[in-house]
Order: sequence, then structure tokens, then C-alpha cells
Amino acid sequence: MSGDAEVEAEAAAKARQQTAAIDAYPSDASIPSLPESPDGYTDNAFMHTISDIAELRLHDAFESAPSLSLDDLDDYQQMHLGDVDTSLMSRAKLKALVRKQVTPKKIVFRDKLAFVAGTVGAMLSAYWLGWSPMTFYRIYTAQAFVLFTLRWALYRIKKWHYYLFDFCYVANVLLLLHLWVFPHSAFLHKVTFAYAAGPLAWSVVAFRNSLVFHSLDKTTSLFLHWFPACVAWSERWHPDVHVREYNKKSSAAMAEWHEASLLDLMVLPMIPYLVWALLYYMKIFVLSSSRIQQRGYDTLFNYTTANPKSGVSKFVKQFPLRSQPLAYMALHVTLTGMTFAVCKVWWNFYMAHTIFLLSILCISAWNGASYYFEVFAHRYVQTVGVPSKPLKKKQ
Repeated sequence: MSGDAEVEAEAAAKARQQTAAIDAYPSDASIPSLPESPDGYTDNAFMHTISDIAELRLHDAFESAPSLSLDDLDDYQQMHLGDVDTSLMSRAKLKALVRKQVTPKKIVFRDKLAFVAGTVGAMLSAYWLGWSPMTFYRIYTAQAFVLFTLRWALYRIKKWHYYLFDFCYVANVLLLLHLWVFPHSAFLHKVTFAYAAGPLAWSVVAFRNSLVFHSLDKTTSLFLHWFPACVAWSERWHPDVHVREYNKKSSAAMAEWHEASLLDLMVLPMIPYLVWALLYYMKIFVLSSSRIQQRGYDTLFNYTTANPKSGVSKFVKQFPLRSQPLAYMALHVTLTGMTFAVCKVWWNFYMAHTIFLLSILCISAWNGASYYFEVFAHRYVQTVGVPSKPLKKKQ
């Protein structure tokens, strides 16, 4: 059995033991009054058991299985009980509520609907990009509004909302501002191109984004990184008709829009990026550092340094504890600058740019296939408890 399979088996066994622990409690027993933590959560063993079943947070997953990453946690493993005051409920009602939230039939039905929605969305996006690449930014905008709103709401509940300060979200916001507020800005055209074809596109590889249609979290992560790259491709090679008409008024404007030097694609994008880096460092590591630690909030820094086998973790952990955030940001700046340098190739050569995007998509599809066949198939049966149906032999 591989290391990943062992981790999955242990997680499934833990879930079954926790469910058995709930069943062992008398149905008519009441929950005793216990002191609450500073965050208002009742602190006792039974409530921790409920919490483990209802919502597997990221830091809990790393404590029990350090090899797991954020992308390895499924939506059905992250269920929560909402704003229910469980301290006022009998154990019988609480058990019924938990079972109502995590019944296998509901999980399977929801995942089937999500898979259909994800598949249809991917087909529609691919068709739109081929049919009308100059207007692809419209479907990107509509999907961004829905997916980012849902992500903000869900991440706020799961205490992951500090991820939303990361550069990928800032780059998407800047791209939307360029598309709808400053569509004729050649400066933003080149800057957002460098962001989308640079660090965002390469993040699909770095974070192992997967083409997994049934998972809202994985779909949103892939959308966050790959769709802006498609928008940058369409805007570079198939600009919107209004942009073309505007640029025809002036030969200088036309040249500024279509020509880009290494300075334009590497140095100029660094200016707003460094502004973000400074603000991010102050927010995450200085102003909100104590708040993040006290309330157990997750950040990208915690995520990338949690696995001791990762390259980022190995580099950062070489430095003293106080210097690790600064080392992390220095590495972030260096890698981002390297991706900017390659963007000159994508800007100049249509075929190279197209092959690059298709390669990124193939990598995400491979990650999704690996996830489905190596991880998800075993976990779904073991954790959810839905046995696979035997195939009928043909007569």
C-alpha cells in the first residue's frame, strides 16, 4: 500500500470510529454545561468529535496527515452545521442533525449535480473561447462573480478567508478593472497579460490544480489561475471590436497596444506587484499576525510551509523563525519575476502561447485523473460508505 493510500485508510478509519463514538452515547443524555473558549466554542471531547465529522479544517488535516494538501480535501469532507447552538440540543437531536447533513445519498446526489454543472460549464467555456474569443471576457466575468462570491462566503466560514489576500485574487481584480473600467489602457493590457500568462498560469503547476468537475473548491482554484490566462490570450490575439476601433484612431495607440518590450512585460508589472507584496507582508505578518494565530486562521504561508517535503518549506525553514516570512516573500518575488521574463515569448509568438496554455490545461487534466483514480475512488467508498454497484454480465 502506498503512503497516500495508507493516509486515506487511516482517515476513513478515524471517521468510522468517530461515528461509532456518537452512537455509543445514550440518546436521552443531555450535554453538560462547559466553559467556552475565547472564540465561543464549547470545549469538550464530544463536541470535538462532532466538529471532526462536520468540518475538517486544514490545520486538523495536516496534524493527522501531513502529506495532505488543500486540494486533497473534498467538499463532502468539509461540511459544517451552520449557526446551530449545539450546546442547547440533546444528544439525540444532535446525532439526527449530523446524520441529516452527511447522509450518503445526499452526498452522492449533490456531487452528481456538481459534476454535471462543472462539465457543462467547461464545455460552454471551451465553445465560447473558440466561437467568439474576442468576447470570452464576458463569460469569464460572469463566472468570476459567481465563483468568487461563493468562495468568499465558504472560506469565511472555514476560517480560510486570509487566502483571499493572495496575489492571484488581486491579479483577477485588476484584470476585471482593466476589462470593464479601463479597456483601452495599453499599460494595464501588458501588466495583466504578464500576471495572467506568468504567475497565475504557472500556479496551476505549482499548486497542482486539478480538473475535478464535482468539487467546487477545485473548480474555483483552477478557474482562478487558468481562466485569466485564457482571457489574456484572447485579448492579445483577438482583441474586442471596441478596442480595435479605438486603436484605429491613432497609429501610436495601435503600436502601443500591440508592441511590448521586455521592460513592459517584466519591469512595469513589478511595480504594482511590489506594492501588493509590501501591503501583504504588513497585513499577514505584522498587523494581523496575532489575530491569525489566536483564531486559527489559515494562510498561504502556512499551507506552503506545512509540508516539510515541499521545496518552499525546505527553503523557508533554513532561516530563523523570525526571518521565515521575509524569506518566503523574497522567494515569492523571485519566482514571480522569473515567470514575467518568459512572458515575452508568449507575447511574440501565437503558436508558443497557445501550446503553453494547452499544456497547462493538460497538466490540470492529468492532476484530476490522478486524483479520481488514485485517491477519490477509494475515499468515496470508505468515507461516505456507498458501495459500488456490480456490473451485470451480458447474456
